[in-house]
Amino acid sequence: MKLHFKPRILDLIILAVAIAVTAIVSAKVYTGGDDKLYVHITADSGEWIEALDTDKKLEIQGPLGITYVDIEGGNVRILDSPCKNKLCVGMGEIGKENQWIACMPNRVFVRIGGRSAVTGGIDAGTY
Repeated sequence: MKLHFKPRILDLIILAVAIAVTAIVSAKVYTGGDDKLYVHITADSGEWIEALDTDKKLEIQGPLGITYVDIEGGNVRILDSPCKNKLCVGMGEIGKENQWIACMPNRVFVRIGGRSAVTGGIDAGTY
């Protein structure tokens, strides 16, 4: 049995649109899209994702109480936490991809994610 398929104009349009969409999505995925950094906060009470370029103060509930996180000027820091030794407060500001701050007693973890346009910097892993 021999099948003869004769594409119509609508078939060709659908095929062209599918190829264009696939090419655009692939280009976005493999080139990284935009270079926006974001703050990802994880705690027992939930998860938050905020843009690093917005100024915001957050109150994150943990088992010991509230941890105050400040996003300002492209950096993020923990202002205060109910833990005893306050190491998380002493860690200061972070603002580069893959940096993090953790308040282990209150189970709050803050990290920077995304893709940075600046690459090749020195970090603790290369020191």
